[in-house]
Amino acid sequence: MIRRLLPVMIGLLLVAGAAMGMGAWITFRVYVPEDHCAVLIRKTGDRLPEDQLVATKPGQRGIQEEVLGPGRHWRNPYTWEYKLEKLTEIPSGNPSTWEWTHSLSDAQRDELRTGTFRFKGEFPQIGVVTRKIGKDPKPGQVIVSRASGVKGILREVLTPGTYKINPYVYNVERYPANVIPAGFVGVVTNLFAETTDGGGASPDVPSVERGGEESDTVRPLAGPGERGTLADVLQPGVYFINPKLQKVTLVEIGFNEYSQIKISDSENYRISFPSDTGYLIRVGVTVVWGIHPKHAAEIINEFGNVDRVLDKVIGPQLRSICRNIGSTYAARDFIHGEKREKFQQDLTAELQRIGVTKNLEVLIALVREIEVHAPLAGPDGSEVTEDLKRTIQESYIAIEKQITKDKQREAATVRAQLEEEQKKVEIAQETIKADTRVMVANVMAEGEKKAAEIDAQAALDVAGIQEEVAKLDAARIEILGKANADVERMKKEAEAEGYRLLVNAFGSGQAYNLYTFAENFSPESIRLIFAGEGTLWTDLSRFEELGAAKLLRPTAEETRTTASRRPN
Repeated sequence: MIRRLLPVMIGLLLVAGAAMGMGAWITFRVYVPEDHCAVLIRKTGDRLPEDQLVATKPGQRGIQEEVLGPGRHWRNPYTWEYKLEKLTEIPSGNPSTWEWTHSLSDAQRDELRTGTFRFKGEFPQIGVVTRKIGKDPKPGQVIVSRASGVKGILREVLTPGTYKINPYVYNVERYPANVIPAGFVGVVTNLFAETTDGGGASPDVPSVERGGEESDTVRPLAGPGERGTLADVLQPGVYFINPKLQKVTLVEIGFNEYSQIKISDSENYRISFPSDTGYLIRVGVTVVWGIHPKHAAEIINEFGNVDRVLDKVIGPQLRSICRNIGSTYAARDFIHGEKREKFQQDLTAELQRIGVTKNLEVLIALVREIEVHAPLAGPDGSEVTEDLKRTIQESYIAIEKQITKDKQREAATVRAQLEEEQKKVEIAQETIKADTRVMVANVMAEGEKKAAEIDAQAALDVAGIQEEVAKLDAARIEILGKANADVERMKKEAEAEGYRLLVNAFGSGQAYNLYTFAENFSPESIRLIFAGEGTLWTDLSRFEELGAAKLLRPTAEETRTTASRRPN
């Protein structure tokens, strides 16, 4: 019976386990989507104080500091509940949309001076975090560090990315990152001084009196950790700076122009001053000036922005210098070209001197427009002015005519001298040609003479060489003839000596002859001819063997013996 029930019990246990697992999966599982985080809320535990909204100690009931990131988590539903919140995203921007403006328009410069100018494009951002819970800050403390646990604005910022931030604990504000393009620098101003307890306001740094044309007090540049403008500027790039802690001012580097000219009848900014002779002078001037990166911090520290540089230095100094220098010139000096250039040079030099004391660089001051008005000739003095211009022009025309005549006379003199010198040149050319022909003839005669001498000497040398060759050929023939005769003689002597030695070896000449006959005897070459009784002839193949024939002639007895031996 038990054996029959055992499989059923095991099956029931498995089903119960699966049901419990399914229930736990549904009940205990906390699923957080990928773009959210979960803020945990504890339903059991100690109650929070009345002025506290978030639990800061373990076991406290209410909203917890801890948050759950995207994914699956397991929590007891009796103890915990949760609330989904969006993840905090800090955009990183899109560099392909950035539009750098290297030359700003007047409207853009106005925005830059007021601090509202922004470059076009999707630039990166930062997140400024404010802690809502924690210990109360000290009096005057605004900026706190993340690790301090004090309420307030955190010194550290969130750089581009995605963060799981508890909105009940932190508040995040997005600000654009500081982007400094090429052609600009960033002047940094510390809004608060660094303190050991996380940051706070610091007493003002005492100002120092600055000497110069205008005695005023200028706050010195701040050092690291001090409140105020820092000496070091930011070079072009992207910086993630807390705007609650530091202010960055964009300063355009390079040369700009500042003009006081007549734009229209209603907008006439030309500078007016009396001349030395009482005429009213009106000039339109353009100043080309700039800021060096090493002086950008000092200028912002002293003036606050570029607008105040123009209002306090360039504009007032330009008007003052024009009036001071221009009042020393006569009216005709502003019509005369050389004097006008001298006025412009003096104006530029004085502006450059003032610019050095204010950390500005003045390149040049250009005088673009000049009007001269007579003081007592009608409403505007135009008639007297025209008479003055006409008189000056006529005097200069007369001077120029006289200069022209003098130059023409000098030209005629030079022309006559030129013709004379040309004649001299022609004579010199003919002389040189004649001398050249004589020199060429002499050189050719000398060359022919040298060639004839060389040919004669060559023929003489050839004859001498041929004579030597003939002598050598004769000596060769003589030596060869003598050598051949000696060889022939020695050969004959050697043969005679050989015969003599052979004769001596055989004992007599007859014996040697017999030896020679025997050596050269060939039986097949002998024919026997019977010519009758008592006569035997032999036909020898060589005539020199006849001497030996007698020796072969047989006696009568030998002949008979031989004949008897023949067969019948």
